[in-house]
Amino acid sequence: MATLGGVRDDVWTMAYLERNLAHWATFGFGLWMLRLEPAGPVMGRGLLRHLDVDGTDEVEIGYSFEPAYWGRGFATEIAAASLSIGRDRFGFSTMVALTLPTNAASRHVLEKAGLQYDRDVLHAGLPHVLYRTPQ
Repeated sequence: MATLGGVRDDVWTMAYLERNLAHWATFGFGLWMLRLEPAGPVMGRGLLRHLDVDGTDEVEIGYSFEPAYWGRGFATEIAAASLSIGRDRFGFSTMVALTLPTNAASRHVLEKAGLQYDRDVLHAGLPHVLYRTPQ
């Protein structure tokens, strides 16, 4: 959670869960919990969801992993899969991703997945960089 704003309290967590369940119910896609095998521990999350960026409705891809799973290619794999699902199943012509400017590893993952730096934005009260699928 270090790059996602820190550990959250129970109230924030319940609101987050409710928002994500409502997104699934409305759009048929959203946040995925990731495991190496069905009964294994949660290793991280991936997502494909609507996100307001400077007043514009965008479709965001995202991921986060427990530190034990960093550097093993999982982030690139889920980023690429999210882009494929967004494009092939839902027909999105453009998708975005956000990360902190200092998160070099995440920026590298986004570039490997085929996204390109678009611009700097303010998100959740912090400076972020916005990456976008090529037009």
